[in-house]
Amino acid sequence: MAAVPRKGQRSTGEETRAAGVEQAAVPSPLADSFAKALERTPPKPGRPIRAANVEWRYHAPHEAYGRSGYSQVSNDFLSEVLAVLIARHGMSPAQSAVLVFCMGRQREGRLKITHVKIAQHLGIERANVTRALGSLEEWHMIQRRANSLILVNPLICFKGNGDLQQEVLEQLRRDAAVALRKYFPDMRDDAAGEALREQFPAFSPPALPKPRSRQLAFGDNDVEGQAC
Repeated sequence: MAAVPRKGQRSTGEETRAAGVEQAAVPSPLADSFAKALERTPPKPGRPIRAANVEWRYHAPHEAYGRSGYSQVSNDFLSEVLAVLIARHGMSPAQSAVLVFCMGRQREGRLKITHVKIAQHLGIERANVTRALGSLEEWHMIQRRANSLILVNPLICFKGNGDLQQEVLEQLRRDAAVALRKYFPDMRDDAAGEALREQFPAFSPPALPKPRSRQLAFGDNDVEGQAC
């Protein structure tokens, strides 16, 4: 004979159904905000409400060319720094191309590639790639490390979520602090703090050149080796 639940005690089936109802009834933050709004502004007296519905609409996922996903890129860097430098010839074609290549290939701010492979991909001389990387490093847009590792400044471009970006930024700042103390152990704390604000990944845009008085026509060939 099946056991009859005592008063105040639920049967197994009732417990299962109740658990399912409780689990399904857990409100999302948006649903909770709707409920609070309804509590604050109850319907005006009059005709009784027959039904109330909430429709959920999700944003479409990003669609991007290629299979490697996309990076978060600073709009201010693109519009206020990179575009102006390119237009006013503050950056050479090789410097611009190398930077955009590194931004597109980085994963979590890093890419491992040789100067030769970059040159082969872009179709330019390896020496131009080396000079371009040197200029980009002076501008704190990238940083070269040992074993052909290149770091793209996470403040201008990063592939990964915000938590991961913060971890990378903190590690780069710790690396800068360790290097500063290694080479300048007697530096005062206030001077060290000031110096750290000028270390990678801190980013201060290079000085923008004045607008050119003469625009180059399409097809003009600058000597790339001299431009870098």
